[in-house]
Amino acid sequence: MNIQTIPLMSLMALIAMAGLAGAGQTSDSLIVPGERIGQTHLGNDGAETLKHLPKPSGVDRGMSQTRQVWKSRPGGSFETLFIYTVNNGAMDVEPTDGVTIELIRVTAKYFRTANSISTGSTLEQIRKAFPDAVPLDDVPTIYDDLKQGIAFEFPKEPTAGSPCIAIMVHPPGESHVATQTQVASVLQEGNKD
Repeated sequence: MNIQTIPLMSLMALIAMAGLAGAGQTSDSLIVPGERIGQTHLGNDGAETLKHLPKPSGVDRGMSQTRQVWKSRPGGSFETLFIYTVNNGAMDVEPTDGVTIELIRVTAKYFRTANSISTGSTLEQIRKAFPDAVPLDDVPTIYDDLKQGIAFEFPKEPTAGSPCIAIMVHPPGESHVATQTQVASVLQEGNKD
């Protein structure tokens, strides 16, 4: 598969095509705070997940860490999958030659929590489902439920009716987030490896 085909697919098809999709749609589309989005899981076996995905649309490599973005344009809408990894050797976890997925971020409405929260859900709906989600001091457009490991981004500082534009899953107790601006920056850099 070449990179030109990715914009024609939805992120759900991208993940299913990577061999990571399970038998039931519920599992394929389920967001589990602190654990996974669809069949993409947080954790130290990230190299296994990444090897099944096609070449990303953008990569930003840093010291012992990588930010990768896949983009698609199903039905004319623009969707992204963002994955942030840290080298296992730097974290002193096994396998030392692998990577740990610390953050997964999606914009596709296909993915939903067990209580039906997805992108497009309002701040009011999110606060009812995740009452511990609070705005980050340095990024007021992101509400993070640190305890559960899930965060929600809004296009600007939100009001009750503001729609969510991205959902992120990170390890419980560890606030890892990526803004729309950061994702755009990785895409702008392209594949400069």
